[in-house]
Amino acid sequence: MELLKPEQYGEAEAFVSHHRSGSFMQSPAWAKVKPNWKHEIAARRGPDGKLKGVMSILIMPMGPGALLYAPRGPVCDYDDRDTLADLLAGAAAVAKKHHAHILKMDPYILEGDKQHIELFQSLGCSFTPDAAFKDTIQPRYNYMLPYLEGLSEEELLSKFARETRYYIRYPGKHGVTCRWGDDCLDDFYRVYSETGERQGFNIRPKEYLAGFLKAFPAHARMYMCYSEQGAPICGGLAVNYAGKTAHVYGCSSDDHELRRLRATYLLQWEMMKWALSTGCWVYDMQGVAVRPEDSLQLYNVLGFKQNFTGEIVTTAGEFRIVYNAAVNTAMEAALKVRSKLMHR
Repeated sequence: MELLKPEQYGEAEAFVSHHRSGSFMQSPAWAKVKPNWKHEIAARRGPDGKLKGVMSILIMPMGPGALLYAPRGPVCDYDDRDTLADLLAGAAAVAKKHHAHILKMDPYILEGDKQHIELFQSLGCSFTPDAAFKDTIQPRYNYMLPYLEGLSEEELLSKFARETRYYIRYPGKHGVTCRWGDDCLDDFYRVYSETGERQGFNIRPKEYLAGFLKAFPAHARMYMCYSEQGAPICGGLAVNYAGKTAHVYGCSSDDHELRRLRATYLLQWEMMKWALSTGCWVYDMQGVAVRPEDSLQLYNVLGFKQNFTGEIVTTAGEFRIVYNAAVNTAMEAALKVRSKLMHR
């Protein structure tokens, strides 16, 4: 086990970006998007000196301790017990260094994957089956097209219903264009702010989105659809990384006339074409809710996402290691009180 130095992060980036279980949230660049968090990377090497596993850990000081979070980590072969154990030993070293009371991680392990769930548990991780929607940091339910590998554009289109194919082509026939670039940020943020107010979700600052694009210059794109008259209609921030393209943030105009142009279909198709052109095997439309009482906002977008003939992929959820039970209990109690006060 070793904790990598910043000058070694390029090696970690090369490993994570080419690994089947890699995620942009395990990239060293993700820490640049989270400037309020500290950051460490635990790693394990094989006898040849090459990396066999990486765990990028975000560190949030909380009260007398700190929370460790490895989003979509660790990155390794989940059948390799020794590597997984070594990475968890690295996390324990990080916890000692930063006086952390808990580690949370949500590897890409599917619900019902008994073999790998039990492996994590055997290494000291606690796990709550069927965790409630609001009890995990990352949504457990995501709508994905996990079958892109090797498909052409025409082959992907053929998987969609006739109505979906019609709506993908409809905007272009009515003067709508879609382009991408950092220069779309101002238009995106204006429409994104409208969308947040309309749907009641928290709006990230423009500086956060700009930092996202800056941190991933080769992997992140901001797309925007415009009417024939140049009015911004809808947009998306997508990340193409480790064989997966994820639509991370999206927005759409309040204007009913613009919404009738069905530009959101064209937007999704343009991002899917990017995924296809780079050989991705997954297009991830991100979180959904399967019950309106969990999140009405995410439940309402499920119907739209289902037009693209994917599937709801359910992950197992979070694994946790508690390093200081007393501090962790106190912090959880404080967070519950804060949550109740915020929702009064």
